[in-house]
Amino acid sequence: MATVEERHPELFRPIGTDSPRGKKRTVPMQVLCLGFNRTGTSTMSAAIEKLGIPCWHSFCLLSTNFQDNEMWQDAIDRKFFGKGTPFGRAEFDQLLHGFGAVSSDTPAIAFSEELIAAYPEAKVVLVERDIDSWYKSYMSAIIGNMFHPVVSVVYHLDRWYLHVVGKVQRSTAEGWMGIRGKKDAERLAKQRYREHYAKVRSVTPKERLLEYKLADGWEPLCEFLGKPVPETPFPHLNEQNWFDEKVQILLQRQIKALLQKALPVAAVLVSVAWYVYRT
Repeated sequence: MATVEERHPELFRPIGTDSPRGKKRTVPMQVLCLGFNRTGTSTMSAAIEKLGIPCWHSFCLLSTNFQDNEMWQDAIDRKFFGKGTPFGRAEFDQLLHGFGAVSSDTPAIAFSEELIAAYPEAKVVLVERDIDSWYKSYMSAIIGNMFHPVVSVVYHLDRWYLHVVGKVQRSTAEGWMGIRGKKDAERLAKQRYREHYAKVRSVTPKERLLEYKLADGWEPLCEFLGKPVPETPFPHLNEQNWFDEKVQILLQRQIKALLQKALPVAAVLVSVAWYVYRT
């Protein structure tokens, strides 16, 4: 059985300190996997990596590409909150300079149209689930964790890590989907899901688009991308329990960090209060 470190390697890697700003593209962009969140984005990322293409996924923002959060936040603020000129290829080349593929988790999913236009040479893979099955998973894994009361408290207190990561997620949900809480998600999620697929299909030339199901395995994907079929089984990742475990590990780590920072301050305050009381 895989260890915790093997199941969630990005949570045990050093936090990156290198900003993407000013970086130059080092690999060609080949594939844009633009299925909605909770339609197999982790599985697609692992599959693309198996084909020898370095693939961006939002989990990289938790560690090695942590500094990318600042530039993604800039992109979100510009597109959805009127704080500047929207990003184009020059900016996306900086953000994605070392990746030849994108597996569209947040926030990249909110820039699907821009990515399709920015990389006309890249092929587009679209994975879709039954909408009711997707909705149940999305509401539990994404919305349930994002707006959980404990997560919200730590989000507001942990300004140096979880707030940075969480703001990218929350502001994307707000700007792109109009979701600021569970009630909004219940009202809007299915509508935004349908709109996303309609938009991707409408702006992608048919010869660039593969409508793909994870159950189809390697053959149609490899044929579309012009890659040899691997001998290893097709990966299947990110079941609900796996995702919840990741959130719990992250939350526990940041609560511990908060306590370590707060205890010395609390000790000083108690000492001062005791001195004032005694005098």
